[in-house]
This record gives sequence, C-alpha cells and structure tokens, in this order.
Amino acid sequence: MLNWLAELAVLYLNMGLVLGLTFGALILLRPLTGRLLRPQHQVVLWYAGWLLGVLATTYSSLGRYQLLPVTFRSLVVPRVAQRGGQSSYPAFFWSEAGTEVQLMLPGGTEVAIPHYETLLTALALVWLVTVVGVVLWENRQERRLKRLSLAGERMDRAALAEYGITDQRVAVRLCENLPTSFVRRGHDTGRKDGIRYVICLQKELPPERMRLVLPHELEHIRLHHPAYKGLMVGSLTALYWWNPILWLACRLTCRDMELACDAAVLEKLEPAERRDYARTLVELASGKHLWGSVTSFGECDAALRVRRAARWKPVREELEALSLLLASVLFVFFFCGGPVYQSWKPAYEPPRWPEYLESGAWMDQVAQKLEQPDWQPREVWSKRAEALVVLDETGQWYSITFSDWTGEKYDWVSVGPMRQAFLDGYTRVS
Repeated sequence: MLNWLAELAVLYLNMGLVLGLTFGALILLRPLTGRLLRPQHQVVLWYAGWLLGVLATTYSSLGRYQLLPVTFRSLVVPRVAQRGGQSSYPAFFWSEAGTEVQLMLPGGTEVAIPHYETLLTALALVWLVTVVGVVLWENRQERRLKRLSLAGERMDRAALAEYGITDQRVAVRLCENLPTSFVRRGHDTGRKDGIRYVICLQKELPPERMRLVLPHELEHIRLHHPAYKGLMVGSLTALYWWNPILWLACRLTCRDMELACDAAVLEKLEPAERRDYARTLVELASGKHLWGSVTSFGECDAALRVRRAARWKPVREELEALSLLLASVLFVFFFCGGPVYQSWKPAYEPPRWPEYLESGAWMDQVAQKLEQPDWQPREVWSKRAEALVVLDETGQWYSITFSDWTGEKYDWVSVGPMRQAFLDGYTRVS
C-alpha cells in the first residue's frame, strides 16, 4: 500500500516540478502574450496545464508527438520514467528503489538524496493526509457557500426574464452582506431541481448595477469558468500546494478569467454602458479570492480591469485568429513532444516459450513484482505464449502476462490476483 502511494506521490511531485517550470515560463512571457493573446485564449492555455497536471497519463501520451523541432519539454525534462510501452512521464525524482541517482535537474546534473526510501514513505503519508484534508475542507467550503446562498431570496423566472436570463439551469439569489457576487456550481434546493449554477448577488444592488453584474456572471457560466476553477483549486491544494509558482499561476488564471468575462460583456454594451461598467468594477471590487469552484465579479485586480474597460476597442477578426493561432502554437510547444522511453525493441526476438518457462527466470520476476522473495508456484498453467495462470504455495491464483522482451528478460510483467481460476483450454506445464 505504501509503495503504491509512494509511486503516486513521486509521480505528482515530478508533475508539479514540470508544471512549475512550464507555468513559470508562461509567466515570464506574459508581457508579450498579454498583448497578443485574447484573455479567454490565455484561460484555455492555463486550463490545459492544470488539466494535464491531473491527467498525468495524457501528459505522457502528448510527449510522443514531436510537432515542432524544439519543445519546452525536450529542454527541461532531463529523463523520463522507465515504464512499459512508450513512456514520457517526467522523472526528475526517480521512483524506483535501489538506483544510485535519485534526482536529476534540467541539464542533466545528478544529485543523490540520502535515505531516499524513507523519504518516499514519508512523502506518501504526507500526500495522503493532504489529499484527505483538502477534500474535507472543500466539502466544508461548498456547504458554507450553499448555506449562504439558500439564505438569500430566489428570483422568479419572470424577474430573470427581464434581465435576459432564460437558461433553466441557472438560478439567481439575492443575499445580504455579501462581499461580492459569485457563481456557485451545483444544485439549489435539491438534486432533482434541474439547477446547475446558482448566481448569488448582493441584495442591495440597484437594478442598473444588477444589469451589469448579471451578464458578467453569465459569461463565467458560458465559458465554463466554474468548472475550470474547481479543477485548478482542487489540484493546487491537494497535489501542488508545495510549489509557489503554481500559486502565482492560480492567481493569474483567476485574473484572466475575469478579464475574459469583462471583454465578452463590454463587446455587447454601448459606450455609456461601458463607462457604467467600469464604475461598477470600482464600486464592487472586493479583491478577495473565493476558493473552490466559485467565480466572482469583484474577485481580483480591479485596477487592471478598469483600465482595460476604459481602453476597450472592438477586436478585429484577424487579431482574433492570430491569438488563436499563437495559443495553439504555445500549447504544442509547452505540452507536446519531448524525451520518450521506448521499452519495446523490435530487434529482439522473444525466446521460445517452453524453454523460457523451463529456465525459471520468470519466477524471479514475479517474486520481485509481488515483493515476496520466497514466492514459489505450486501449479503453472499456460494457454499461449507470454501468459500464465499460476497457483502459488499459499493457495492464491494469479493471472500473469509478459511483454517487451529486451534480449535478457521481459521488461513488462503484469501480475493480478484471481478469486477463481478458469482453466478451459489451458495446459498444465508444472
């Protein structure tokens, strides 16, 4: 159990390092990308990184596609994990015990870490406790926000229609003493109420302000920002809380979400309404971050948003296309291509299966996989090459498969316990 947790913890430690380097480079490029990229395209680029930071398998798969001559991954990832098939998991920290070098920095500098196996166990326990704590904290936060919204007065459909809200999945509640308005994902009164988003507004807002705030919150919903933020905050607090670069990236992602919604709303307003929108930003900006999957009108960086609103101009189609093209190139540069561990070597012909079984080498690999040095089989059954069903001395059945012959051994061995053995078509070989 601890070995499995240690491997998982090291996997996300490595992912946190490469994600920190990636986001760090994107932050350094912001003076350029802030001018060339539309805010929503920046949000999508951020979200791609946050999503791949959770889906490590997808990140590894993208490493196989070298679409550009040089990629960021090829520059900063010094080595990849030696797993079956084609692996592109970054391996700054080495997760296998018994290796001499446990840490490799970008550029290939090697650093030995004393007591590595003990540190792995401690890391696994810290990671497990952190994940459990974050899940409990986020559930508490969601319940608190839901209680806060339920205390407000729900607007009826006729009132919502006056503000142009016809989506039946959206509910709006007017709440007292809110620091800022926000959008909460989830149901309103119960699981069967058909509601997927609840907009909570300050009850004291006059109608003219409400007509400016509501479109902003609806843009968050249209652009899927609550889901984006929920994944970002969940991965940051559960997996990557130790990396300060990712905390800064979280802040900038939230800023770009707000700028994207501002831009979408300003595009629909008349000049006088845009001036009112800028004044509303000044009046309602709280500067306070709301954690979880909630997005807020006045959450951050009011000064920047007011300046953008004051300087707003329609975006030409060619600039929109250029922004999309640049965002696509940046995605390919930062997230695709890189070093790949190729375990399958077609130059090696696998051995004759009966001779390999007779050699007994497979038993050593299975014992190592099970972490049972004294493991011994009682019955061995085979139906085809590179696949066995085995009963061991303790009475446990296993399904065992082999692949990727390296010339000396099978590089990939899968051992799975079986509750019951089905031996139709199998022949006992020992």
